[in-house]
Amino acid sequence: MKKLFLLSISIVLVVLAAPIQSTIAGDKPFPKIVETLAGSFPEGFAIGTGSTAYNSSPLGSIYKVDLRSGQGEVLVPVQNPDPASACVLLGMRVDPRTNYLFAAGCFNGNAFVYDADTGALIMEYQLAPPFTGVVNDLTITKDAVYFTDSFRPVLYRLPLSENGGIPLNPGAATEIPLPAEFELDFLGGEDCCGGNGIVSTPDGKTLIVGHSNLSRLYRVDPATGDVQVITEGLPIFPDGLAIEGRTIYTLHPLSFLGLPDEIKVIELSADLLSGEIVGTITDPDLDGVASGAVFGSSLYVNNARYNTMPEPDTEYWLTKLRITPKDR
Repeated sequence: MKKLFLLSISIVLVVLAAPIQSTIAGDKPFPKIVETLAGSFPEGFAIGTGSTAYNSSPLGSIYKVDLRSGQGEVLVPVQNPDPASACVLLGMRVDPRTNYLFAAGCFNGNAFVYDADTGALIMEYQLAPPFTGVVNDLTITKDAVYFTDSFRPVLYRLPLSENGGIPLNPGAATEIPLPAEFELDFLGGEDCCGGNGIVSTPDGKTLIVGHSNLSRLYRVDPATGDVQVITEGLPIFPDGLAIEGRTIYTLHPLSFLGLPDEIKVIELSADLLSGEIVGTITDPDLDGVASGAVFGSSLYVNNARYNTMPEPDTEYWLTKLRITPKDR
């Protein structure tokens, strides 16, 4: 989310999904670098069906790409081509039950649901009044979609039916309050972000939310609203989060400080009340990590390239990182 500060904006917008499957003998291996849409600096990332992935940009574009072949297409075109003012889309996730692609709508306070095959807009929800916060990232459970807000001390809950059906009411989302430290002065230009990355445990009963400014992870019980700190002392600005079982990967885009990007590996306790940093992942092909997801035995991340002023021909890519037992 730091990208928009580095592009001379008054806010920083940052924000996160799954691994690589083993290849059968004779199959073409999955490449380490997967090119994405040139000129559209990325923010959200999601894994869909098979080896299909999605990369979104604050410019409003969504790029659909096959992680094995590298072939891609523009699913949703750029909606605001000005990198100095655009913030249309941030975090994304795909619900495999419906093949709906959910996306957070930034400072417009909204969220979108697209057909992950065609890019058709299925529904738009208004989560909060425009320009009162920044709807940043999301996670999907069996009965709801939860969105973070980087300036307001809330999570937004959009209910889902048992088969993943979405509500017809554009105002169907409700709020789950968070502690006071999640409230930042959006209109006053306070630095982003409070609530940023979010993931859910496999049973959907626990949410893990990252606070970027405080470098913390919080545990949120969506049923009771109970909130508590589970990990402190992370490197600065944890952005996107990815999860596999009880292992959390926190993405830290340190390249904007001239340092190598880092991904911290955190093991949650069995009761999910605490977490321990057990490893660090770095790689020369990381350049401003924003969002990621586990797919098979790999962690895929996108690269926002915060130190590179975006031009129409600026190149962007996904980086595949092998997850080893040592990393976990």
